[in-house]
Amino acid sequence: MTSAREVAKYRRRQQSRSSIRRASDFHVLRYVPGSSAVHRIWAGTKLIWFAALSVGLLLWPTWKAVGVGASMLLGAFLVAKLPRGVAPRLPRWIFLLVVVGAVVALAAGGAPFLRMGTLKIGFGGLEQFSRFWAITIEILAAAALVSWTTPLADLAPALGRLGGPLRHVKVPVDELVGAIGLAIRCLPLLLEEGRIMSAARRSRQLGVKRSARGMAQEAEDLIWTALATALRRSRELAEAIEARGGVATVAPETHELAVGDAAMLVLSALAVAAMAVVR
Repeated sequence: MTSAREVAKYRRRQQSRSSIRRASDFHVLRYVPGSSAVHRIWAGTKLIWFAALSVGLLLWPTWKAVGVGASMLLGAFLVAKLPRGVAPRLPRWIFLLVVVGAVVALAAGGAPFLRMGTLKIGFGGLEQFSRFWAITIEILAAAALVSWTTPLADLAPALGRLGGPLRHVKVPVDELVGAIGLAIRCLPLLLEEGRIMSAARRSRQLGVKRSARGMAQEAEDLIWTALATALRRSRELAEAIEARGGVATVAPETHELAVGDAAMLVLSALAVAAMAVVR
């Protein structure tokens, strides 16, 4: 039978882990108020910039293209003047995953090779693994910059304006934009519910040692519970929207393009052209 001292010790350990977990949470789509030039740029311009950077890195995934994208990202972050605390602290399991992946990639070998006497080591797999992570980090950093400098309410009108030409070919732009807007707004809610469910499950297992099999079973249970919760929330949301007459029309975008928008579009085009040339 578990003693009161063991339960108190377990609770203190869980409180310490929860504080670390709160510090390492990913703040998805969290707007950081500011008055920088990046904050004043139209949301549609930033979406075009993000799409151009992503497409350029995916079409020409070379180290030179990664360098071009990193230079553009560094300049954008410097202009945005975001506080240091906005970046989330990554959980330790991500670093462990990267280390394991790097070891596996190094074992794959491939050119270029390094000869140490009779030993021949190939770094081709490690080079490709590093390039993959560099591209992934740049795309995630660009998405984070857009979310930190753009209010959620500005995304749906911007998407509606960008998709305006598709209306001429009978594409349901308003319905698609409404669905995207609802998904963006509901994502933080689902993440918060996932944290609550995980905390509730841990509170029912005070003093119980967690094995690897038990943690895997817990993850599986949380996934199925999250799916059930998402389906229930979507049904309730659909009923509420239907009771109010269907999906509301997205407000028209009235933002006028300024010098900052033109500069960002020109820099995006130059960056993509540079990626295509230096490859």
